[in-house]
Amino acid sequence: MDHYAALGLRHEATPDEIRTAYRRLAKEYHPDVSRLPDAHQRFVRITEAYEVLSNPAKRLRYDLTRHSPSPRRAAPREEPRYERDVNRSQREARARAEQFSRMKYADFDAQYFDSAFGYFAPKMLGCFGIALVFLVVMALLTAATFAFDLSVGWVLLSMLLMIPAGVWASTEIDAWHNRRQRRRKTGS
Repeated sequence: MDHYAALGLRHEATPDEIRTAYRRLAKEYHPDVSRLPDAHQRFVRITEAYEVLSNPAKRLRYDLTRHSPSPRRAAPREEPRYERDVNRSQREARARAEQFSRMKYADFDAQYFDSAFGYFAPKMLGCFGIALVFLVVMALLTAATFAFDLSVGWVLLSMLLMIPAGVWASTEIDAWHNRRQRRRKTGS
């Protein structure tokens, strides 16, 4: 099977071109969104191709076999080993593709294409939000202290009380984020 042809690419394709082609085709042929009778088979085929080509080591092995359009070839005595490696990779990819085909497209897209930024950004925004609230409250307390001639001790006491409140808010944001990630992974 020519994995490059499955994604509509040439063997010189860059990793970004491979990812872009796969995402476009997955959106078109995922069984959850496509009404074509052969959408499932097409989706499995392009996912299998992407799984092999997106991994640099698997791609190199594939490029050294007779199935690839790449002009490079392994030494004749090494080719059977590369063929076995590629066949094993394809079986594993096919199993993952079957699993992905049973998911809702939105869940598949979120799980498969979310980046590290997509995972950490909500947590970081939550932490920055807590810090911002802390600074605003401290600024208001400091302004109130000077405006009403209050003791500085009130500001310090308020600061000490805000620390556990910030820790509680942080754990709540983490728990919310973890529940959200579990729902995405399980598809529920």
